Amino acid sequence: MTNGNLPPLSPYGSPKPPMMQPRLSPELEMLQKKLSDLVADLSARVRLTEERVDNLRSHLELVDSSLIEKHKTVISEIRNIEDGQRALRSDMDMLKDLAERLAKRMEAFASKEEVKVLERYVELWQPLNFVTRSEVAALVKNVLKAHGIKIAEEA
Repeated sequence: MTNGNLPPLSPYGSPKPPMMQPRLSPELEMLQKKLSDLVADLSARVRLTEERVDNLRSHLELVDSSLIEKHKTVISEIRNIEDGQRALRSDMDMLKDLAERLAKRMEAFASKEEVKVLERYVELWQPLNFVTRSEVAALVKNVLKAHGIKIAEEA
């Protein structure tokens, strides 16, 4: 490929003297032109493919970093859930122990039948009609006074 109408430069920057290049046949020039176009087309395609690969690489890096962050978040959430689960298990064990202790205490309570038996005895005896010793002593003193009998007072 030539630089248009400019003569080629020598290694020292000065123009080379024009050399006589043999003139190519029109078929060869056409072939050279086609090859040149194909190489240019392939070069453009390679550049486009390289750009796409670069875009995919940057997109992949973005996805990777996003995935890593999401993974960290998920791991943190899993740890929080596991901590909550441990706390719930502890609370459940404590409640189970409490329920067992309450059940043992409730076994010592009177049954319904026992309460009914006690209720019948209370109705039969009628403890509200009982008198105290001091009430009996006062009653005896009053009766004896009423009959005119003197009682010696105890000191």
